[in-house]
Amino acid sequence: MTKKLPRHQVIRGARVLDVGRRSAALADILVGADAIVEVGAPGMDAPADAVLVDATDRLIMPGLVNAHTHGHGSLGKGLGDKWSLELLLHASAWVSGGFTLEDKHAAALLNAAEMVAKGCTAAYDMYFEAPTATVEGLSAIGRAYEEVGVRVVLAPMMADITLYHAIPGLLDALPAGHRVEVERMSAAPHAEHLAVCGRMLERWPFARDRVRPALGPTIPLHCSDEFIRGCRDLAEDFGCGVQMHLAESKGQAVSGLRRYGKSLAAHLDELGLLGPRFTAAHGVWLDDDDLARMRDRGATVAHNPGSNLRLGSGIAPAARMLALGVGVGIGTDGSASSDNQNMFEAMRMAAFVSHHCIGLTREHHHVQRRLDSPEESGSSI
Repeated sequence: MTKKLPRHQVIRGARVLDVGRRSAALADILVGADAIVEVGAPGMDAPADAVLVDATDRLIMPGLVNAHTHGHGSLGKGLGDKWSLELLLHASAWVSGGFTLEDKHAAALLNAAEMVAKGCTAAYDMYFEAPTATVEGLSAIGRAYEEVGVRVVLAPMMADITLYHAIPGLLDALPAGHRVEVERMSAAPHAEHLAVCGRMLERWPFARDRVRPALGPTIPLHCSDEFIRGCRDLAEDFGCGVQMHLAESKGQAVSGLRRYGKSLAAHLDELGLLGPRFTAAHGVWLDDDDLARMRDRGATVAHNPGSNLRLGSGIAPAARMLALGVGVGIGTDGSASSDNQNMFEAMRMAAFVSHHCIGLTREHHHVQRRLDSPEESGSSI
């Protein structure tokens, strides 16, 4: 239950960050029940019944926004120090599976609490429930964010193709005994995912200015074309967003070229998913053609430098994205792949990696040429 705030509060003695002016002058702030009423000079008038908040020696700033996180990952923090993305996905059933309703609520509560303790007041959470999202689970997760006071866009993370069938050649590369075991694994069918999402969107139990619904088909290779089109149609029908991991690792980029004969972004564009409601998480292996396509469709990118470095996925060309006119937000990713929900660290990482150009766009084109070259198509990438 949301705590009832006093009618007015007046915050005195703080420095207030003005990003536009790059200053932090002393100021007082008058806050109503749910909004800032006025920012004024120190000692400004306030209603007689206003509760005084002494913020001497404090800095007040706008709340930060986390463009991409996974609430379930808060219970997997610190695991798999040398995991790649694919090894993390392989372990996800053990790290994030088997959660009770109480576990789901606790994980989201912990995720939100860490964010708000470090200045973040809003997030886009792709929360994973196995084998598919549930109305009860989403309610417990959304309630946790409400209790902490973090606004959230909540997108159930879903797939109808397992990792082992998503990556071409992966099954064949496994030892025979292991291959038999993973062939028994299956993801929930896309019709089941879409049915749950339809019910969720029709009966959303939260105020949408606090907890907003979205869709999270996890990775293009892990989602059938029918599933992606279904998410596209639901998003259009209900006016909600779609977030998807796109070209996060080199393995995904190469596998996309092999499966679709085009880049992952080009394939999603062909399916009609790219648009103003679409956010691509990571985008490490997007080239200029992909970025131009996303810009033209109004799609955006959630840049997660910390997890990209931790998992060895590479460095996303965020500066190039901005130069080409693509909207870019910054995210922490889940704590299982970044170890924290600290947006100050995520911003610091984003600033650092922007100084280090390693030619990922050129390397992407090099991969494409090698795949297209008959004499090199069998070589190691």
